[in-house]
Amino acid sequence: MAEKKNFTRIGERGIGNIRSQVAQSMSYFKGSLYLGVTHPKGEGPDDAARILRYDIDRGEWETAYQSPLVEADVDAVVQDVYRGDMNSTLGTLEEGVEMVPQYRGFRCMTQFTKKGSDKPLLFASTLSHWGSQLLVSEDGETFDVACEPGLGNPDVLSFRTIISFNNKLFVSPVGTVKEGVMDRMFGDVAKLYVSDDPMGGQWEEAIPPGFGDPSNLSVFCMAVFDDHLYAGTGNPTRGFQLWKTKAEGRAPYQWTQVLTDGGFRFNDNEFVASMSVMNGELYVGSGIPGLGYDKAYDVGPAAAELFRVRADDSWDLLVGAPRFTPDGFKVPLAGMGPGFDDPENSALWSMATHDDTLYVGTHHCGSFHDCLGGKEVIGGGFQLWSSRDGEAWTAQTMDGFDDRFSTGVRTLVSTPNGLFLGTSTHREVEKIWARRTGGQYQPELGGLCIWLGK
Repeated sequence: MAEKKNFTRIGERGIGNIRSQVAQSMSYFKGSLYLGVTHPKGEGPDDAARILRYDIDRGEWETAYQSPLVEADVDAVVQDVYRGDMNSTLGTLEEGVEMVPQYRGFRCMTQFTKKGSDKPLLFASTLSHWGSQLLVSEDGETFDVACEPGLGNPDVLSFRTIISFNNKLFVSPVGTVKEGVMDRMFGDVAKLYVSDDPMGGQWEEAIPPGFGDPSNLSVFCMAVFDDHLYAGTGNPTRGFQLWKTKAEGRAPYQWTQVLTDGGFRFNDNEFVASMSVMNGELYVGSGIPGLGYDKAYDVGPAAAELFRVRADDSWDLLVGAPRFTPDGFKVPLAGMGPGFDDPENSALWSMATHDDTLYVGTHHCGSFHDCLGGKEVIGGGFQLWSSRDGEAWTAQTMDGFDDRFSTGVRTLVSTPNGLFLGTSTHREVEKIWARRTGGQYQPELGGLCIWLGK
């Protein structure tokens, strides 16, 4: 088990750019770790997203890819519906800035091997105000564009999940940018695309829109379990749904609903944030966007829950609120309420199984709320929990590995070299706290961190 004492920080302060705040995607490819970084804003050239490569033997980072620049237009600096104030914008173009990054982030990475080939490819999905694209690399050195913006819809902000299953690549569009307004979470209706030849540009719709339910606005997370592909939705009206398919025959495939109505907690479980398999069972974590309260849809505040699903579609509530359901009365088998008994854990943001142990990393809102509220002492920092059976849990850290502004575990990846953990670190809110309390603002300590547990 990778315990707190066995985690070593191998990257800090944005790895060369403190504006790189989110370690949003990772993949272990050809013996190296690849990291896709994301910037919360795209105000100028310094916000160009990067794909970084970590040479594990040498312990060194290098840039494998950096976003090109494009001319700034109405979509360069956008209004964000989740900020709750449509009169404010996400960032500000400085005077004289004409060029901005085409990609300000990389939201997901995965490996895919085409049927009949023995050469794995590394795919990365971009976060772009002009339509998300897939980048592909055969060697980890050169990355090429593999699709048109948004697979034909340039309003698509990102592909949040890309996954390989049954010799096919599945991608889920999440978020939109339209006429200077960004919704980072949802589109008009949930869609999912599939291709057995993504380099050839042949894509089909893998589901009927919204799985037949227009209140499903995105496919937010996917996982492979028991020879099925599982897809978890975002649904701010009724709560997430969980579906599965064998992906046989022609698309759109036959899908079976496993969970609905946010596990019968309804929209307090707005979306499926993470999934992982351990000991022949699928673990599912929920979440709410923002700081545990979805301003755009007036959902919450609420903390996240953890579920366990078996191949026969039966399920347990592990962490959450007791309740009556059509499947009987459910009590949290771990003996903890929502958010691992912490109302500030708004999402179980990442999961990974490593050395027969399940790790769950949270998004914690405490430091945001403390700073905005002008508290003298700042709490918060992400939490990392581990379990070998899903019911007895150990907290590896309750304070972001001693960094209150490392607010989330955005990525967890198990490799032969250990468990890699990437943070979301936001220090700008400290500026507000310093102004209100007279405390010290330390922007030089900002930027994402990467940890390696062994």
